[in-house]
Amino acid sequence: MNNKNILIGGLLAVILVMAVGYAVFSTTLTVNGTANITSSWNVGYDTTKTSGTDVITTTGTATGGTISYSGTQAATIAPSLVAPGDSVTYTLTVKNTGSLAATLGAPTITNPTGCTVSGLTCTSTSGNIKFTVTAPASSSLEASTGTTTFTVKAEYVNKTVSSATTESATITVNLVATQA
Repeated sequence: MNNKNILIGGLLAVILVMAVGYAVFSTTLTVNGTANITSSWNVGYDTTKTSGTDVITTTGTATGGTISYSGTQAATIAPSLVAPGDSVTYTLTVKNTGSLAATLGAPTITNPTGCTVSGLTCTSTSGNIKFTVTAPASSSLEASTGTTTFTVKAEYVNKTVSSATTESATITVNLVATQA
């Protein structure tokens, strides 16, 4: 009978261990929560910069011209070139005031008036005026504070025409940016 009691006690001990083991491994963990992400995308031209020598530089007898903005993504350039050899260089500033970092691509030229686009250059139909757009100085813009510049140069390239020849051309330079 003593062996029977030991056997029953052992079985009860095994059942107790199995019950505790089951309880340990069958615990359910529930995690509830809410996550909110608030960020803003705001990359564009600094539209406050439309005149002055930090924006427009002239050579020869050129009188400057204008920069006008359509929103913050497009800048229309209209140079005032007077004589062969004149040039006007426009410095366009790009700012990132959003909370996301940005990567800039090469700008694009659209809406040419009086000229034909080839990559980042645009030449007037008569060949007298040539626009050259440079790539941005930096392709990365930090969130909130990143800035960079690039230039658009308009030149009266045909040296054989008289200064009495009048010609006009305009282009729109579009900003290309993606989230970094």
